[in-house]
Amino acid sequence: MSVFRHILAAIAIIALLVLRFSSDHSDTGESTSYPEKPIHIVVPYPQGGGTDNFARLLGRKISEENWIGEPLVFLNQPGGSGTIGSRYVKDARPDGYRILCHHESIITAQLSGAANFGPDDFKPIAQTGNIVLLVVVRKDSPHKSIKDLLIAAAESPRSIRFGANIGSPAHFTAMKLEAANKGAAFNLVTAGGGQTRYNSLLGGHLDAGIFSLAEFISFQSPEGTAPDKDIRALAVLSKGRHPDYPEIPTCVEQGVKVTSNNAYYWWAPRKTPELVVRKLAAVLHKAMDHPDVIAQLKEWSIGTEFTRGEALGTKVEERIAAIKPFKIKARTKLPNFPRYAIILTGLFGFVALIRALKKNPTPRKAEEEKSSKSIGFLCFLVLFLYVYYFDKELMPFALLTTVMVFLIGVLICRFKIGKLLPILEIAALTGLGTEFIFTALFSVALP
Repeated sequence: MSVFRHILAAIAIIALLVLRFSSDHSDTGESTSYPEKPIHIVVPYPQGGGTDNFARLLGRKISEENWIGEPLVFLNQPGGSGTIGSRYVKDARPDGYRILCHHESIITAQLSGAANFGPDDFKPIAQTGNIVLLVVVRKDSPHKSIKDLLIAAAESPRSIRFGANIGSPAHFTAMKLEAANKGAAFNLVTAGGGQTRYNSLLGGHLDAGIFSLAEFISFQSPEGTAPDKDIRALAVLSKGRHPDYPEIPTCVEQGVKVTSNNAYYWWAPRKTPELVVRKLAAVLHKAMDHPDVIAQLKEWSIGTEFTRGEALGTKVEERIAAIKPFKIKARTKLPNFPRYAIILTGLFGFVALIRALKKNPTPRKAEEEKSSKSIGFLCFLVLFLYVYYFDKELMPFALLTTVMVFLIGVLICRFKIGKLLPILEIAALTGLGTEFIFTALFSVALP
């Protein structure tokens, strides 16, 4: 029976290892039959915003023309200024069945400290479209120009509630605007995707914010709408006025020397095979060239530029170089929850140790308790190191958990040789099994 249990454990461990590494391809031209099941397109913002509308426009055309041969399923994963959805793709299996549509926030989130990952942790598929940005207020706002807004921000620092998600391109643009007018300081408010920012603006929770031109167009109310139910653009952030909206002045011509733009990028997990990336880029290119898409993008005032391959890598590097000067200033301080967990664990362990030392046991019990305390302290040390390594992402989760369970098991069994194999089996099943449950079943990102 004991041998049978070992055989079952070995089979289970091998099965989990196969599942873990089955799709971890390198770029060797595999997956020639791709795709064979629906492809999930993750948009890291709520439905109705600029990124969501853009991604769904291309997705609909690809599905209508059946260019990819499988359904495209859109998943909105908002939160963390786009970092939650981005991480959801970054840590996915690199098989091309979960990809990301995101703008340059994937660059700025890392530079600002809002995320500990960036473009290097993904494989770029394509850059599609250019985004015109505007500074927008509610129509009844007392601020009539971008200069008025900055003067108010200088006269009463932190009083202007400016919608710019921390770590987003809008965050960096807001800093450029502040720097352009001495003493100006906004109260930067993380307000989610375009639809959420629009609702916050109309609801009086924001005084101003940055929107794409596509968002601005879709959110404008019909003629005759009450001013407190409509929006107005103070400035366009491009170098020149937009031909479709010549009445909106640029920042530069209002005396504020700030320009800014954005673009939509498509990303896959870093180890996705090159063949898969080429297939995805090809269908995205077809969609961008389709007359229906071109017409809709023109209506939204989004450019039709398309970039892939080596040129795309160069473009991403150029954008990083352009934004990087603001990196230190934009650095954010986010709560370090794993560190707090380490501190609390240490405090509880210290209290438990003090309570144990206050007891006055018999000599025999004292010897037993002394041994137990030593084992307990070592187990506590292993757990402490486990949390530390998990926080620093120094080892893969499955390996780290396996090592932790094995060491604690060995300590509890007091280094008995006969127990090592069962402990190792339990440790491996715990590490691999926990990783499988979190990643495959619940799609939780792990180191």
